[in-house]
Amino acid sequence: MNHPGRREFLKRAGAAAASVAALDALPESIRKAMAIPAHAGRGTIEDVRYIVVLMQENRAFDHYLGHLSGVRGYGDRFPVELPGGAPVWQQPRQQPGQGSIAPFHLDTHTTSAQCVGDLNHSWGKTQAALNGGRYDRWPRYKTDMTMGYHLRQDIPFHYALADAFTVCDHYFCSIPGSTHPNRMFLMTGTNDPSGKRGGPLIDNYDPVTRPYLPALTWATYPERLQQAGVSWQVYQEGTNPYDPYNGNFGLNVLANFRAYIEAPAGSPLRRRAMTARPLEQFARDVHDDRLPQVSWLLPPAAYSEHPKWTSAYGASYISRVLDALTANPDVWSRSVLFVVYDENDGFFDHMVPPSPPAGPGQGKSTVAVADELHTVVNPEHKPRYKADGLPYGLGPRVPMTVVSPWSKGGHVCSQVFDHTSVIRFIERRFGVREPNISAWRRAVCGDLGAALDFSRHDGRPPSLPDTRGYQAMADEQCNTLQPPSVPEAGAAAPHPQEPGTRPARALPYDLHVADDVAAGRDGLRLRFDNRGRQGVCLWVRSRAAGLAPRCYTLEAGKQLEDLLPPASDAASYDWSVYGPNGYVRIHRGSLRPDSPARHLRIRQRDAGTQEEKGRGGRADGFSLELKNSGPAPLSLVLKDLAYGQAPREFTLLPGATYTTRWDIVRSHHWYDIGVSVVQDAAYERRYAGHIETGHASRTDPAA
Repeated sequence: MNHPGRREFLKRAGAAAASVAALDALPESIRKAMAIPAHAGRGTIEDVRYIVVLMQENRAFDHYLGHLSGVRGYGDRFPVELPGGAPVWQQPRQQPGQGSIAPFHLDTHTTSAQCVGDLNHSWGKTQAALNGGRYDRWPRYKTDMTMGYHLRQDIPFHYALADAFTVCDHYFCSIPGSTHPNRMFLMTGTNDPSGKRGGPLIDNYDPVTRPYLPALTWATYPERLQQAGVSWQVYQEGTNPYDPYNGNFGLNVLANFRAYIEAPAGSPLRRRAMTARPLEQFARDVHDDRLPQVSWLLPPAAYSEHPKWTSAYGASYISRVLDALTANPDVWSRSVLFVVYDENDGFFDHMVPPSPPAGPGQGKSTVAVADELHTVVNPEHKPRYKADGLPYGLGPRVPMTVVSPWSKGGHVCSQVFDHTSVIRFIERRFGVREPNISAWRRAVCGDLGAALDFSRHDGRPPSLPDTRGYQAMADEQCNTLQPPSVPEAGAAAPHPQEPGTRPARALPYDLHVADDVAAGRDGLRLRFDNRGRQGVCLWVRSRAAGLAPRCYTLEAGKQLEDLLPPASDAASYDWSVYGPNGYVRIHRGSLRPDSPARHLRIRQRDAGTQEEKGRGGRADGFSLELKNSGPAPLSLVLKDLAYGQAPREFTLLPGATYTTRWDIVRSHHWYDIGVSVVQDAAYERRYAGHIETGHASRTDPAA
């Protein structure tokens, strides 16, 4: 991409004001993108001919899209609580004793926030911020600037892209660390945890950045595609990592591998991965019907969105990619473009990433996790690292927008994904398996197929901004406005999330958690049952002091149980379960032998009555079965805590069982039910989430 440089754009800054009025206009390429129907074929993933992957740099989900309506962002009704009980938004400031800091606006119109600098995103500092799932040390290890976010007016193109297509709000980076290890998971499915082939890679400490290190030797996914006869190409402006406009910013991690370094001139690996093939060539290949089946685009630094580089430049680059794809309607009608970010930089995101249990007392898993723990250090990396036993994944959430004729409509997909999910989508389409992907990741992360609907054609045009004036305006902002600053204590609260719901993709989840107090005098026994089609990671957390979070991984169709310890007083328990898409179960109460509610058993019944299932399998009710196994009557109060249904009060006699059903059609199959016992003030149960029906739905109307 030939580029005149930032000074030249400053000369154009005077023209920026004239272009402001055009920012809401539709570029012709986007009009075509929405007008071109999907290829009418089998109505399956087989209709996809071209997969294009554009991985940008260093932005967290909340930092970018946390205010987008309908996503699990700043309006999340169930943010986890920090040790001490504060919501996750209220992070302790970097300097001890200075109180807390809430998320704050990085305003690009009054400050130079377009070019805000990057924050620490190393393995060690990110793991320290996550703090074993306690999630309470973000400013301490990332500075207070970690809490900064953008709004729609700051990054209008990114919001408009999500409005037009499908955004994934449970997409996590693969490893809590920097660019290169995350891109390794995208391109190879692993970071070599055994350390036998040059890994494990946990930071940007590899031959690309340190040429004296030995080349890596494990197999990459492009090699497997080559062997299988699937065409592929890496598009990069150049091979110089230090040229911000015509280089590759060091993003081509394939250049770390011996197979590519030693590839002969003219060989497929050399031609397809190690030579300049700029965006203009990508556009020509689309135009000439020569686009390979799989393409990876590597932006130069200036367009990568890596802080200090601007979101506006990134928007113009994404727009050019869309211009190229839509220039050939036949190619576009068969294409899927993934626009994703490699890692979160050091910016905060409020959702605790799924994680394998790292040791005793930290949870359980039905699938092996040994290759997901950092227990080996490559000799070349000592003494830089130690075998700390910390989990490799997942890392914090990052934005992912699926752009395709099959993803139109402003949908949200809330299935858990990571960078290996991109490989698995390619696997699913072309049948080329990547054995490097761990069993744990395959269990927990989906293949991105849920983000598309191959049965639907949607030609409605979106309202996407024209990016032609973006670069000049970004240059003007960065060169004329004051840098953003961290707000003082007591500053205004974060902006509310945009109101409204969005269409939601169907998900593969069906989770059940049952508790038993009487059977566990030393605590609370929980039984986890995954009846869905996808594995899941559940975080279990306590507000009680001294009790660390635990994570439980259940493959599809598997069960687990565990005895959770009591609070420090040994007379009470307080444990909450958090799963995907707002799944929450809260269990609080007394362990005293004379506790009236000790003998109350509650379990969720299978969704849907037989009559409902006979109408096509739809589950239109949420049912709880309550049983009193104790010697005395219990007066129960059940409340709908979010969706407006009247409370229910009844007495459950000794030995009696009662099933109560709540209609969830009007709430788009969302529910939030609280249970209390009149005779036992300490007792609390809460059941919240979404019942999947196998059909598309809406995001949470109560958020």
